[in-house]
Amino acid sequence: MSILFRTFAGAAAAIALAATAFAGGDDYDAMNDKEGAGPAYFGFVRDHRGSPVSDAQVLLRPKSGEPVALKTNVLGLYRSHINKDVKPEDVTISCEKSGYRQERVFRRTEPGAMFIETDCTLRRL
Repeated sequence: MSILFRTFAGAAAAIALAATAFAGGDDYDAMNDKEGAGPAYFGFVRDHRGSPVSDAQVLLRPKSGEPVALKTNVLGLYRSHINKDVKPEDVTISCEKSGYRQERVFRRTEPGAMFIETDCTLRRL
């Protein structure tokens, strides 16, 4: 009986690991990045208590050229590219949502990196 249980437990663990590897396959993961698109800008928009803010607008504004506007997913996550010719240090990031005000923008990644992580905090009005 214990051999059967161990076999079942091992199979269940393998299925769980495989499912985890493919979970969340949406436009927010790096597997969908196009080669040569330039640095990836990503991060989370959360409220002042740390809860995700879905459908928040995130603006990536380069010093020159057109800004990129996108929305966060249900987890408050955003991810996008601007242009491979735009330097990350020349891009400012802001976030907004009706009923909130921007409280803080924190850039985790140093300028010049290929993956620019920036978190934004909103406070409910």
